Amino acid sequence: MGSLALAVTFALSFISERDGNREVYLVQSDGSSERRLSHSGDADYNGPTTPDGHDLLVTSVSESDRRKLQRFFLYPLGGGTPRPLGPPRSVLRSPSFSRDGKFLFFEGSTTGLREVYRLKLDGQRLLQLTSNRQGNFQPSLSPSGDKVVFVSSRDQVAELYLTAPAGGPAKRLTQTERDEWQPQWSPDGKHLLFGSDREGADRLYLQPVDGGIASRVSPESLDPFTVEESASFSPDGKRVLYVHRQREHKDKLCLIDLASKKRTILFESKSDHATEPVFSPNGQQVAFTLGLGQSSQVYVVDVDGKNPHRVTGAKGPNWHPLWSHPPSSTKR
Repeated sequence: MGSLALAVTFALSFISERDGNREVYLVQSDGSSERRLSHSGDADYNGPTTPDGHDLLVTSVSESDRRKLQRFFLYPLGGGTPRPLGPPRSVLRSPSFSRDGKFLFFEGSTTGLREVYRLKLDGQRLLQLTSNRQGNFQPSLSPSGDKVVFVSSRDQVAELYLTAPAGGPAKRLTQTERDEWQPQWSPDGKHLLFGSDREGADRLYLQPVDGGIASRVSPESLDPFTVEESASFSPDGKRVLYVHRQREHKDKLCLIDLASKKRTILFESKSDHATEPVFSPNGQQVAFTLGLGQSSQVYVVDVDGKNPHRVTGAKGPNWHPLWSHPPSSTKR
């Protein structure tokens, strides 16, 4: 069964500047069928696919009269005209879809103040979930769809908060004197994975959603010159993928088993930085960016660390790989 799962080829979206402008491209994980998706003339950034796999969310950034405006678009992956989604804003960040595909949650701003929003995918109903001057960031909807976690600085430091998907009072989940960031839900919705410097170094933590005690993901020592970042759960929730960065050393892509705390180095380069790792939908491969700036390219490696290969064909920069879910047969 493992070899059959590994043989599945999934598509990746990524950003490329090969034509002098940031545009979104698609490619198969074996490097075949590379094609350009966006042709807007603006700077385009790839986001997640809709849960049914039919459309890719793209954030397009235009600049006129020295003002930048950002807007979401839904690009049909099978071809067709992209559809604008919601009004333009000065900032659009951290978009994610509800599992049923009815809503998009994101961080946005029109006045310089960051708030959390929910947008219905018909583009007509926009709901602001938060309201305070200190800022609200990085929203993520729980797998069951009943809670939204986000980061807020309303109590002077960046902490994790929970609210309902329709808004309402927010409950503070973490209680430290340092910052927390980039919360992600475990597949079963019982834990949150996030970064924090609460012990004097950037490390990854697991926090029970019911309010239990947070614990460090890795037994790595608290050397302040070592950073753990860009983390995500495996699809089965048993492992965490992350970047291990150490001063004067190149990045390592690491997998840690949450039960045994055994860490496996999935990929390590002697000459380039490895960043932005993401699991494939079946958990059998990891895509990542190798290199920085003009040298950056998208690579894929099997989850056992074998078969690392470059999947982008043109000169860089090529970066920010995201997996696409296979289209469902459900008619919309």
